[in-house]
Amino acid sequence: MRNIPVDITSLAFIVAGEPEPKIVDRATGEVKRDAEGRELYTIPLLPKPNDDRRNPVIVVTFPSVTFPQIPEGVQVRPVGLAAFFWSMNGRSGLGFRAETITVATPKAA
Repeated sequence: MRNIPVDITSLAFIVAGEPEPKIVDRATGEVKRDAEGRELYTIPLLPKPNDDRRNPVIVVTFPSVTFPQIPEGVQVRPVGLAAFFWSMNGRSGLGFRAETITVATPKAA
């Protein structure tokens, strides 16, 4: 699977919902892990500016050692954001992953 780096220099991202664990097995509640053993989470982000009125929110997968405490409505920075194409069981789409999600610091005037 090829990751395509996303240039976010002219974008801001607002958290559009709570982070959620990426579940492997709904029956057991097992959380998916990355190669380093960190649990994977998803978070919906609203990129600004965004001219796609049909589906303005993207869902980004990222690893975390602890459950991420990122409140809805804050501005964040998805470090190492990459897009990838996936295909499984006759379905396909575009996904996003990041190395980490950090709360953005306001720029000094």
